[in-house]
Amino acid sequence: MPDTPALDFAKVEALRKHMLLNTTHMSKFLGVSRVTYSGWVKGKPIRKGNDAKVRGALRKMFTVITDHNWPEPEVIAMAPAQRFNTLLELTNEDE
Repeated sequence: MPDTPALDFAKVEALRKHMLLNTTHMSKFLGVSRVTYSGWVKGKPIRKGNDAKVRGALRKMFTVITDHNWPEPEVIAMAPAQRFNTLLELTNEDE
């Protein structure tokens, strides 16, 4: 079985921007500190346990993009905290 390729955090950052999230909200969504997330963006390695958790969270984000056409104009107009809470609501619906 081939190894899973390493996460490309340049692409994760592009996803964060597409989702209209700030780094604090992105790190909360991924379940890590902002410092940890920033380290990954700068090239620090991700631990195996965090890797699985992050991949699961990213799958949820992609589901929101495809199933809910994120970001719709209503989402774009939201304040950052409201946008983040909406994302949490949508990802919890999928569970």
